[in-house]
Amino acid sequence: MFHRGRAGTRLAARRARVRGYLLSSVVASIVAACGCGDRRGLTEPTAPSAPSEVFIHNTLNPGANRSLAVYFSYSYTSAYDIDLPMFSTLTPWTWDDFTSPVTDMIRTVSWQGGYCRRQDLFPIGPPPATSPSFQVAFSPDNNGRPPFYASLYGVTFTPAETREQFAFNSFWNELDCVYYDYTAVLPTPFPVTAGTRYWLLIRGQIGGPSDSPWGWRAGTQDDGMSAHGTAHQENIVMLASDLAFSLSSR
Repeated sequence: MFHRGRAGTRLAARRARVRGYLLSSVVASIVAACGCGDRRGLTEPTAPSAPSEVFIHNTLNPGANRSLAVYFSYSYTSAYDIDLPMFSTLTPWTWDDFTSPVTDMIRTVSWQGGYCRRQDLFPIGPPPATSPSFQVAFSPDNNGRPPFYASLYGVTFTPAETREQFAFNSFWNELDCVYYDYTAVLPTPFPVTAGTRYWLLIRGQIGGPSDSPWGWRAGTQDDGMSAHGTAHQENIVMLASDLAFSLSSR
């Protein structure tokens, strides 16, 4: 009886320890599930990432690509336009079209362009950046062509506001050229509708006859269509080329 009593006591103690282990495991599981215990060593949830940039259009040339550097579509306004606006109709205008794939807001416009002048007339090297301002405007489509004087949105930027940045020099066909990259944030976003075609106009101002005119650089392939001309008698020529610009929602 004595030996059986001691064995029974040991068995009861063992069962009590097992019940204790099981109870501790259950409590630990509950604490872990509700997050009420010590959180040291646990990974905190990460904050949601910022929405990615949406390019509504992008025909910018890669930074190392100079293969399309020789082509400019001149698009500028002169200082005479300030005092005599009618002269603006005689200087060149250049547009490129885009069709928005989404309904969104355009907030940032980037483009590539620069200046060229004849080396035999100015043998001192590439021309400097001389445009004191840049006009950027969006227009509706007019049966596959840009309309004159029908802008939906227009703004004028200083070179600082366009973050005008030197890209490289190039020599082509007796011309010394200098190329720049530009990025400007619209003061008010421009809304676009999916599947709708628009035209973008960019013009660089020049100070006088001695300044080299500003030109818009050719871009990567899109739909093979842009437009060039003057507002005088609405003389527009359609071009089989694309120009270098991007439109972003951020």
